[in-house]
Formats: sequence, C-alpha cells, structure tokens
Amino acid sequence: MSSPYQTIIQQRQPSDVEIFHNVHPDVKPPCLTVEEMGLSHQDVNDYRSAGELIKSLAKTIHTWRQHMPKDAEPTIVAMLNGGLQIHVTRLVQESFHGIRIEGTAGGNPCMVLTHQNNVELLCYVQQVAEEEPKQRIGFIIDGQEIEE
Repeated sequence: MSSPYQTIIQQRQPSDVEIFHNVHPDVKPPCLTVEEMGLSHQDVNDYRSAGELIKSLAKTIHTWRQHMPKDAEPTIVAMLNGGLQIHVTRLVQESFHGIRIEGTAGGNPCMVLTHQNNVELLCYVQQVAEEEPKQRIGFIIDGQEIEE
C-alpha cells in the first residue's frame, strides 16, 4: 500500500541504493598504524565516546589527504538502517554516544541525529578533476570546528 506519508527510508528500495560513486582506480587509502593515529593500544580498546570516534576519524582523513595525488580525495558515506546513505559534509558529537551527521542524501541536504552504534561510516578515495576545489569534511571536536 502506497502512502504519501512514507519516510525517506520507506520510499527507497534496496535496488536504488548506490554504495559509492567515482572510486579512484589507482589509489588505495593508506593503512594507518595505531601509532600513526596517535593512540595507544589501551586507547583503542577502551570504551569510546562519539567525540573520540569523530576525533580519530578526523586524524585518519587528515593523514589520508597527506598521501593522496592531486586528483583524489577522501570521502565519507554514512550508512543507516534501511539503506539510507548520506554523503558526509560534517560530523558532530551531540551527546556522549550521539552523532549529528550533516550532508546530502540523494542530492538533498539533510541532517541526522543518531547513536554511534546505529551508523556505519564508509571511507573511500574518490577521483576528482585536479582543477576542482577539494571537498572538505567538517568535524566539530571539543567545541571547535576543523575541516579535513
């Protein structure tokens, strides 16, 4: 039964879900060691807040950018239950375990508030034209915004 009041998730069918676009054919994201991320082994194994997750992801994206050619950039896609995918432009800690995800879904601007356990973050390298400005990803960490 079709209803005009369906949510975005209910409207999308699995066949409509596109995992990621324009993957760079020649670049693999660098493999980072725990030491390169600035974390001790205990930090990795400790119970972590959403803020620590975002901080770690920002460091990783920063390190990736340092090793990429001019025609590549890191991209983050947040995948939620039901197949909804958000091309991330900003991640923010909203509570100890809460994350605000800002970006676009199906080309439309959106924002989602979710528990960190309810989202999967797919990070990959996207090919871009060298003359195009790089898309930056915003991270709000400890109340200050940085762009990587």
